[in-house]
Amino acid sequence: MRSLVLATLGVLVTAMPAHAADLATIDCVIGKLKPALTAQITTDITRNMEDATAVRPTYDAAVGSGISIAAKECATENKWSDAALEAARVYTLAKLGQPIAEKAVVAQGFDTGALEAQFDGLPEDTQNRPLTTVEMQGLVIASVTDEAKQTRANAALLNKYFLFLSTVRYSAWQFSQA
Repeated sequence: MRSLVLATLGVLVTAMPAHAADLATIDCVIGKLKPALTAQITTDITRNMEDATAVRPTYDAAVGSGISIAAKECATENKWSDAALEAARVYTLAKLGQPIAEKAVVAQGFDTGALEAQFDGLPEDTQNRPLTTVEMQGLVIASVTDEAKQTRANAALLNKYFLFLSTVRYSAWQFSQA
């Protein structure tokens, strides 16, 4: 009887899924970044936010490699899966960029609370994945009700803001599921 119980427990233990990464550890990567790298990230994100014509953001090569090194250290320390490591890398850049994006939209007269509420109005499954182009356009259009603010530059700015907000949210969710 005892061997049957032990065998059953053994099957149950091996059948249980691996534990998801602890969301409380996701900011480990930010804590491991060197001050010079954090300054470079701030410089790059600020430049990207100010460039209304840029479709895709650009970053110094050190940004990607520096975040990867810090993420690997955190993955080792916290026993993250490869999927958790990747989500933490994506989260880190977005998390560092979000305050800069917020300052940029506030400077143009937008209310970040209202913009976040707009995003929060999306279905949860939409918030937990990258937004499609159509979803992003819908958010931007719904966010600019003042005709005077309906400019290409503001649309590009809001698109970048929502990209940071969305990326923080979905990468944290992916991390917690990894």
